Amino acid sequence: MPSSCSTLPRLLAAALALVLLLGASGCSRVRLVYGSADLLLASYADDYLGLQDEQRQRWEPQLRGVLAEHRREGLPQLAAFFDQGLKVSQAGFPSGDTACLIRAARGVYQDHARLAVELAAPLLADLRPSQVKSLRARFARDQAEDRAEAAGDLELHRRAQRYVRAIEDWTGPLGPDQRALVSETTGRMPDTRQAVLAYRTRKRDQLIALLEAGADTQRLKGYLTTWLVDYEDLPPGLEGAGEVLEEHLVELVTRLGQGLTQKQRAHLERRLSGLRTDLLELQSQPRLAPLGC
Repeated sequence: MPSSCSTLPRLLAAALALVLLLGASGCSRVRLVYGSADLLLASYADDYLGLQDEQRQRWEPQLRGVLAEHRREGLPQLAAFFDQGLKVSQAGFPSGDTACLIRAARGVYQDHARLAVELAAPLLADLRPSQVKSLRARFARDQAEDRAEAAGDLELHRRAQRYVRAIEDWTGPLGPDQRALVSETTGRMPDTRQAVLAYRTRKRDQLIALLEAGADTQRLKGYLTTWLVDYEDLPPGLEGAGEVLEEHLVELVTRLGQGLTQKQRAHLERRLSGLRTDLLELQSQPRLAPLGC
C-alpha cells in the first residue's frame, strides 16, 4: 500500500526492496540478483550507516538466516502471488478476483516487512552514538527532500507518472486513453502527503530516541513491528485513507486490465509466467504457498 510503504525508513525500504526485488526484476535477472542479495544488503547497510567491520561481521549471520527463511517461506509465497496474478489476467481481470489479488499483495508486503525488521533491529541496536547522530542527520535531510517533492499540485502529476512507469514495466507502453485512466483514477486517491510526512517524522524521531537510550534488539524489533508491519498506531485519518486508496487501486487494476491490448496482455502474462517459473526453480523443494484467493 503506497501510503503505508512510504513510512518506511530508507534502510528498511532497501531491505524490503531486496527481498521483494524478484517482482521488480526482469526474469533473466532474478537468479543473479537473488544470489547476490546478501552482498547487496550488506553493502547498502554499510553505505547508509557507516558500519565498522566488526559490526558487519556480527550482523552477517542474521542476514544469512533471514535470507534462508525467505528462501523457505518467501519464495513459495511470491511464486503463488505471481501464479494467481497470471490466472487473474487470463480470466480478464474480474473485479472480485482483482480485489482478492490486491489484498494478497498487502499480506505479501507485511510478511516481507517482518523479515526486513528481523534484519534491521539487530543492526540498529549495534550502532554507536556517532552513527546514531549521523542517522538523525540523514533522516533530517531525507525529510527536507521529501517535503520539497511533495509540495504543490505537481505531486499529483508525479504520482500519476509513477503509476504509469510501474504499470508499463509489466504491460509495455500504455496508450493515451490508458494513461488518462491512470491519471484520473490516481487523481481521486486520498491526498495523504502531509499526514504521511508528519507521521513518518514522528516515528523516526521516536526511533532515534530509542537508539539514543540504548534500546536492545528486542525493544527495537517490537517498535518496528508495531510501526511497519502491524500499523497499530496509524492515525485514524491515514488508516481510513489506506482503505479508500485500496478501493481505487482495485478499480484501476480492474479497468486497466480489462482494457489491455492483446500485445499488452501477452507481455504481462509472459512476465508473470516467467517470474513464477523462476521462483519455483529457486526453491530446493518447489511449491506454491496458500494465498487465500
